[in-house]
Amino acid sequence: MPVVSKVSNLVTDRINNIPNADPELVRGRPVVATGTVANAVDDSAGSTYHLVDIPAHAILDSRTAFAVTNWGFATVQIGTLEDPDALISVAKSAGATVAPIAFGDAKHGLPAWQVLGYAAEPSDGIVSLYAYGPANAAGAGSMLFEIHYRAR
Repeated sequence: MPVVSKVSNLVTDRINNIPNADPELVRGRPVVATGTVANAVDDSAGSTYHLVDIPAHAILDSRTAFAVTNWGFATVQIGTLEDPDALISVAKSAGATVAPIAFGDAKHGLPAWQVLGYAAEPSDGIVSLYAYGPANAAGAGSMLFEIHYRAR
């Protein structure tokens, strides 16, 4: 077997034509957006709750989490205006905390626009996250959340 010497995706090697590493991966500053959103008992199916706007190039972190114990809907759907469950869709009964990015999964280390299923980075450089009411609310409630990401 040959002895090899290779580099990770965080190393630039101009001699061997390895391009500059993505700045968010190498030196992205950690940012945490912490929030709460509430729903009313009479909120209907199709209701939307704007959670946060983040840079489209931001790398979502595995510490991103949603505390759904008190959410008034039986299903937790979080995504974009165009795709209500782009980030996650799970029954609230699956657990008190929902974490849509797992260390090492297919979404790990990708820019937010790719994680959310966009074909290209939005021209304004921003992606908006929304929670959805996929059916009528089962009761009034709230959801705490922390969106962890790395950005320039």
